[in-house]
Amino acid sequence: MLLAGLAIATSAHPEALVRCGAIPTPDDALRLVNEARARGAMCHAAGGVTVAAPLKWSASLAAVAAAQAQDMAASNRMGHRDRQDRGLAERLNAMGYRYSAAAENVAVGYPTVDAVVDAWIDSAAHCDNLMNTAVREIGLACVDGRGHGAAPGDAGASPAEDRYWTLVLGAARPTR
Repeated sequence: MLLAGLAIATSAHPEALVRCGAIPTPDDALRLVNEARARGAMCHAAGGVTVAAPLKWSASLAAVAAAQAQDMAASNRMGHRDRQDRGLAERLNAMGYRYSAAAENVAVGYPTVDAVVDAWIDSAAHCDNLMNTAVREIGLACVDGRGHGAAPGDAGASPAEDRYWTLVLGAARPTR
């Protein structure tokens, strides 16, 4: 399931949190998104192929993405508004990220970052966000929902079926 927004702990990116069994490194996730942008995509049947410049990793956007993925997993629902009913703009402002452009993709039920990026490319609105030439950086987070409070051995969805993804793309506004 998709809606038209990877927090990963590594020595190169200590600001991120590990909460998902499918997480590659931030560098791997960034490479995957940048390869898709370099290949280009036809986001709309009637449109042409859009190619976009590479993005960089943002600790600030990763934190916003992680908070949203954790919120979705904790509330067992996917959406662009958190439990405080804040949309992306409000969440970015609350985290101190000042921007000139921002977008968010969310999804649930995809086992890997490759699978969720492919699904986003196949969805016109999500593809538009991924190929947006106004954004310059990303943060990606994944949280396994069943890992929050489920007793060991509980029957139910596999972790991948309850895996919540958030991708936040942005362009920081220059400071004055």
